[in-house]
Amino acid sequence: MIEYKETKHTLQRKAVSDLSLYSAGYEQCAPGHHYGPICRSYQLIHFVLSGKGELEIDGHTFQLGAGDAFIIPSDKITRYAASVTDPWCYTWISFLGINAQMYTYQLIASAPDHYILHGLDVDKYRALIARILELEGAATTRYFKANSLLLEVLAELFDDAQFDERSWGKNSIADEVKFYLDVNYSEKLRLQDVARTFGVHPNYLARVFHEKYHVTPKQYLQGMKLKKACYLLRTTDLPISVIARSMGFEDQLAFSKLFKKCFAVSPTDYRQEKEPRSSDLGGQ
Repeated sequence: MIEYKETKHTLQRKAVSDLSLYSAGYEQCAPGHHYGPICRSYQLIHFVLSGKGELEIDGHTFQLGAGDAFIIPSDKITRYAASVTDPWCYTWISFLGINAQMYTYQLIASAPDHYILHGLDVDKYRALIARILELEGAATTRYFKANSLLLEVLAELFDDAQFDERSWGKNSIADEVKFYLDVNYSEKLRLQDVARTFGVHPNYLARVFHEKYHVTPKQYLQGMKLKKACYLLRTTDLPISVIARSMGFEDQLAFSKLFKKCFAVSPTDYRQEKEPRSSDLGGQ
């Protein structure tokens, strides 16, 4: 593995900038080599140069190969693994910043398969990231050059994804709020705060959301959290406290009480059941 990490500024400083490179790298993976389940504090994009592998995110599994890029937003629990028979080789870039999440979700919204972009000229991205990995000289010089190359990578991605500036943000309020909840479900969200974000009254927001999706925003958010929690309980060995925090609950007890109220079993007992309940794991 070859990796470059920008060290000019702290993670905290990067997080409050507009956009700042965190790391870049290249790896030829061993057969079956995997990462996760893991949750990161930065945005991460991999470009598959050769071979095959799979990505697990948000209860979905994607089979990937050369020419694909997979996008991992911050605070999403993910697992990805190289094929046993044809392990992938990939290069990656990661970044933080005030607008980093927005840029990431603009790319995701432009992808036919959420989190995945297909048919890319990955050699173009390999060359740009290779220039980051080869940087030398003073820290300040490397900082400016590395961030300029990050901007080039993102510019090429937005072009390849055919991001449409005119359509972004022009969906109905209900659609925009659903997307907002999908992105920020791990936060401690209140209806009043969400309504303020979109410049509407909470009652109006609740009404138009219910008209479109036949549930209130609170019910939708709770259902999504529990669905994701069920998936993690079934497919990972993560402690229940970690799962609770990743779903935005203040503590494990509050999460366990809600889970038992909805499913009549504790998270621990649910994890021990042999078969998942279709009603628990069904689509939202």
